[in-house]
Amino acid sequence: METTLDLRPYQVAVVIGVDHKIQHAISGIPSNDPRNLLRLRFHDFLGEITDGYPVDVICEEAKHGAESIAETLADRGRIRYRNIEMPPKRRAELGIPPLYTIDPESEIPPEQKAQWNQQREAHMVYELLRAIEGARALIVVCGVIHMPAIGQALRTKFARVEQYDVTKLAWFDETLL
Repeated sequence: METTLDLRPYQVAVVIGVDHKIQHAISGIPSNDPRNLLRLRFHDFLGEITDGYPVDVICEEAKHGAESIAETLADRGRIRYRNIEMPPKRRAELGIPPLYTIDPESEIPPEQKAQWNQQREAHMVYELLRAIEGARALIVVCGVIHMPAIGQALRTKFARVEQYDVTKLAWFDETLL
């Protein structure tokens, strides 16, 4: 797999926008099963970044209660990890539906969906900024839709912010989801 990354050694934040389906390996099936192929590519992509930068912390918008690929990589590399996704209890308090994505054909007005998205992004940015204290190199994994807000927040703290939309990289194949 070929990925062109700028690996100059100075303070950097790498924001990786994903389709959330690739964040967790499918348990109970072999790693070479086609259903895990895209997830393995994502693992390798994250590994290239952690090999290229002295990553201090990995933050991720991920489903609570399930270990993600990024979390596994952080554990193995002894890198601090923080899940910045709003916990289900807080979502319920705010009246945000528990589903990760909201059915686009639902009767929920777009304005309401936008408000919920803003609340979730505000939570993610708050948690992110708390988690990165003292970090020189950081990876943030989030849904593609959240990349602009996360990138903007990080530009106030890091000399360089790189953004990669995984869904646009050559190795991403939606048919493998």
